[in-house]
Parts: sequence; structure tokens; C-alpha cells
Amino acid sequence: MSRVYQVKECFGPTIQGEGPHQGQPCVFLRFAGCNAWDGRPETRANSACPYCDTDFRGGEAYTIDDICQRLLQLRGEVRRLGLVISGGEPLLQVDSPLLFRLDKLFHWIDIETNGTRPTPWPMPAKVSVICSPKAIVAQPIVVEPDAWKILIPAQEAFLEQAIGGSAPVFVQPVCPDNGPSGASYDANLQRCLDLCYRHGCRLSLQLHKYLGVP
Repeated sequence: MSRVYQVKECFGPTIQGEGPHQGQPCVFLRFAGCNAWDGRPETRANSACPYCDTDFRGGEAYTIDDICQRLLQLRGEVRRLGLVISGGEPLLQVDSPLLFRLDKLFHWIDIETNGTRPTPWPMPAKVSVICSPKAIVAQPIVVEPDAWKILIPAQEAFLEQAIGGSAPVFVQPVCPDNGPSGASYDANLQRCLDLCYRHGCRLSLQLHKYLGVP
């Protein structure tokens, strides 16, 4: 029997707004479920990521064939298209058989993870693991990512660990629910700029929110 994955949504083409492939065309495969927050509004404030801007509850059961068929429909005729695998926490479900099937369909693949679950092995060479670490009780960061994405100021405690390694470090201002604007956002952005100048970090700006695309 084929394995079944709980998928929240697939959408695109859009623009990857964050991290190493910022500004490049892609489609999204978003998995349901997360180990940092249960997704209920009433528990958000006390979760490991109260700034989360994603709905990852519910979803539908998909086989690998279902996932590939849906993503091919979205891809259409777009050339050199990437795939962003996100959640929730995608590494609760993503495995090697799925990645090797997807590897044949896309020019690059990003897995966006909170880092508390091991990556599948083996993995195709074109798959990049992007870690946006979360402070979850009794769940340490266990991945060795291809890039770090540190949300500022919420995740700044992880910055020393990130810059101590060899992977590039992106800093991204925490964005309020109403978009990239306001005094709080401006202060977060300024802090990111300070960290770029001080440590050589790279700036990630959630470009999709500026553009108004999904």
C-alpha cells in the first residue's frame, strides 16, 4: 500500500520570498501538522512561534502520485521552477522516496524546517535544508542545514550557533500580521541590518509580502 501524507495545500507558481532562493519562481507543497504549535488561535501566544503566519491545520491525504500530479498541474510551462516544501513542520512527514520523485520535477528544492527533526537519508543533491530554528522544550536542533534563516528578534538566541558554522546565515525581521509595515517591523528590520553589518549575515525580507503574492 502506498504511503499517505497529510498535505495542507499546494499552490503556485509564485515567488520564493525568503532565504537562498529569494526572488525565484516556485511552487509550494505545504504539509499539515507541526511540533511547535497546534495551530489553534487560543494557544498561539504560548507556543514556540507566536509569530507564525501560516495555517497548517487539517489538510487532505495524498499519495506520492497524488502530490506529483498536483504539482505538475501547477507547474505548467514554467521553466527552471523550484519547489518549496514547508509546513507546519514538513520533516514530520517528508521521506526519501518522496524527495527522489520530486527531484525529477524541479530545478531546485528547499525544505523549510524548524530543525528539530532529522532530515531523510539519502537525499537528492539539489535539495537544500533551510533551518528557521524554534525553541521547543526538550526538542533540540538536530539538523545541519544548508542555510539558516533566523527570525529577528524572536530567534536571535540561535544566532551564535548559526554563525559559528559554515552555512550562510539569513536574518529576517519578524513581520506583524498586517504585513511588512509599522514601528515594530521597522525596529526589527533595523536590528537585522545591524546584524548584517556586524556579522556578515544576509538579509531576507519575505519578498512575497511586499509583492502581494501568496
